[in-house]
Amino acid sequence: MVLSKNLYSGIVVILGLVQLIESLAFSIPLSYFPNYAISLGASVASIGLFTSSFMIAASIMSPKLGGLSDVHGRKKIMLIGLLGDVILGALTGLVPSWQWLLLIRVLNGIFSSAAMLPAQVLLIDSVSEFHRGEASGFVMSLSMIGRNIGPLFGGAIQWFGEMKGLNLVDSYRIPYFVDAALALIAVLLVAWKVQEPEKHNAVQRLRSKDNIEKTHMSFSFKILLISGVANGIAMGFIIPIMALFYTDKFGIQPVQIGFILSITGFVGLGASWLAGRLSDRFGRKPLIALGGILSRAFGIILPLTEDINQAAGVQAVRSLSFNINMPSMRALLADLAPKESLGKTIGYFMTAFTSGSIIGPILGTWLYSKFRYETFNVGGINIPGLGIPFFVNATIGLATTFMLLLFVKVPKKTSIDQLEVKVHR
Repeated sequence: MVLSKNLYSGIVVILGLVQLIESLAFSIPLSYFPNYAISLGASVASIGLFTSSFMIAASIMSPKLGGLSDVHGRKKIMLIGLLGDVILGALTGLVPSWQWLLLIRVLNGIFSSAAMLPAQVLLIDSVSEFHRGEASGFVMSLSMIGRNIGPLFGGAIQWFGEMKGLNLVDSYRIPYFVDAALALIAVLLVAWKVQEPEKHNAVQRLRSKDNIEKTHMSFSFKILLISGVANGIAMGFIIPIMALFYTDKFGIQPVQIGFILSITGFVGLGASWLAGRLSDRFGRKPLIALGGILSRAFGIILPLTEDINQAAGVQAVRSLSFNINMPSMRALLADLAPKESLGKTIGYFMTAFTSGSIIGPILGTWLYSKFRYETFNVGGINIPGLGIPFFVNATIGLATTFMLLLFVKVPKKTSIDQLEVKVHR
């Protein structure tokens, strides 16, 4: 295991930059993707299929890709995934119909998993368990920079194309070529700068094909898998409908939606890094509880807001809370995963999460489509029907958070010296 005296040098920074670039590329179409799919002939109720198809492919392939990275190395699998993102990003901007768009999304799920899963495991390989939270928070902060810039960047490109005379469908296509160019930059950065830890270090000596086949999952890790499914369902309710929500509720354009998503995301940017450091010092569960409960509570409030300023404020607090929660969750996952088959085991977690994400978008968009124009009077208060997916999201998320807090046992940290003794025995 690599123990760097300076955490913010070498591979941690490189992985952070790759995450920034990939997140920027991924989030470019968030402010208008549903409208792009609809313009190609898809129905509103079917929008969730595009997210779910991506998740199905990632869910099926994650354990296999993680196992391949255990045996053949993280870098090789990452490069294959990133090269696939380059090609598929360009093809997304060329598809003639929604059916072709759906097929590209399936393939994109496989290659994106190949790019991101080994990167997550490589980060765990490269830092001490005493700094996992901080390293995860740092990388997540850079990832959030890309994710928060992306919707505004993509919306601005789409708007600029339309202003220059492109028809609406073609204006939606242009940002995907920018997406492909960014993925190419990530390919070059990984090929040039990423170096894996030496194969003969303590963790790598634990890894072999036999050990990977004998993977044992603790009870706490199994609870974490259940939590992953539930969180995937909850998150999947919201992702594909957020742009539609802002359009239906406030009548604003993609560039304005992108601005809101970007600005509110930046509010919580520093929280990831700080929360990661605090989780290393005080434990994972306090940060998971704080971020998990607050983010779900403000998710309930969001559809009840009365104007765009209120919505932006609530969205900002929701983003801040989410950023507090996630580094601790990632660090806890690393704490509980068996070290001899780290890639494969984290692949199983990604399968659990993405399995939930398959169900969430389909059900969430169906609920949104069914109730988006309805209003319900509850105790004299008018509740908009378009808020139902948000309420379901919050309910599932809160139940999952409390289950994790009650049943997951956080293991004691083991020093590198103790690990070396275990390996030599």
